[in-house]
Amino acid sequence: MQENIFKSTMFNGLILGVLFSVNFLFTSSKTIPFVLLSYVIIAFIIVLMYRMAKRYRDTECGGYIGYWRVFNYVVLTFLFAGIISTAFKIIYTKYINPDFLPALFEESMRQVEQNRGIFESLNLPLDDKYYEELERQMKPVNYSIQTIWINVFLGAILGLVLAGFVKKQKGIFEEETPNEEQKL
Repeated sequence: MQENIFKSTMFNGLILGVLFSVNFLFTSSKTIPFVLLSYVIIAFIIVLMYRMAKRYRDTECGGYIGYWRVFNYVVLTFLFAGIISTAFKIIYTKYINPDFLPALFEESMRQVEQNRGIFESLNLPLDDKYYEELERQMKPVNYSIQTIWINVFLGAILGLVLAGFVKKQKGIFEEETPNEEQKL
């Protein structure tokens, strides 16, 4: 059963990883039609993940699955999707559009300067060390690897929600799973 979850999450993670990469392309373009399309892709990812989890429940788990198993399935799928998406982001930021991260860094610096008062009111130092750390995070590999954890975190949130819809427990009077009944 463990082997099946890894095969399923790896394959579905590949599909979602491609969608994550396309979504990244659309959001990085900063044109309104592409940004709007990125919202459509996000909705599609949510629906697709629901269908993937439901299919996993019905085909691999005999029609029954617990809440935490669904949660694990979603998080693991998002982890694999994040790895695929990270590989694409490294290639994109290093070779396809090497100006992307420097432009993002400049925009970040502009936002920090605009919100300097907030940092000061919270007693957060805006010294050279802060700027050096921000610049270090804007390297292709560092930036891309950070997004894996963001994807896993978003997968955890989605998993908490989807697990409530996908979980299905055996009734107290049911002895066999639907797949076992069909074999008899």
